[in-house]
Amino acid sequence: MSRSALPTGVLAAFIVAPALAAAVAVAGLIAHIQLTDPAAADVPLNAYLELSASVWFSGLMFAYPATIIVFIPLWMILRGLGLWGGFTALLSGSATGLAGMIVHLYRLYGADLESALTGGQPLGEMAVSDGLVSLALPLIGLTAGAAGGLVFRSLSSGSR
Repeated sequence: MSRSALPTGVLAAFIVAPALAAAVAVAGLIAHIQLTDPAAADVPLNAYLELSASVWFSGLMFAYPATIIVFIPLWMILRGLGLWGGFTALLSGSATGLAGMIVHLYRLYGADLESALTGGQPLGEMAVSDGLVSLALPLIGLTAGAAGGLVFRSLSSGSR
């Protein structure tokens, strides 16, 4: 049997999964900008490549602390409850990605976070479709965290 060249184990999973989740979040943010900003639609995607590396490094400043503060405790609690491993990593990763994105957005917008996301309209008064668009950034964080959780599960289970 040949072994994979990819690193496996819990330590590798804690290193790789947040980095991948941050990359997924950056890709999601670029897609969001391309789809929602009319001026950005004129900018070719390859122009974002130079910017994406620095944004990814900035994303790592949120991904690793969120992993330590949210993912590890939640993952350990859910594992202690005996939940299925894939679901545990997916749920923990999703919560971590959402928390990381909310902290990032709060850092950008402060107390005006809801107003900034919804364009000044109260979220409760918006149509469902408009509300989902305004919540796209937190959903991108949730999706990125879920991807990181699945990668974590994949790498950590390779050590067994």
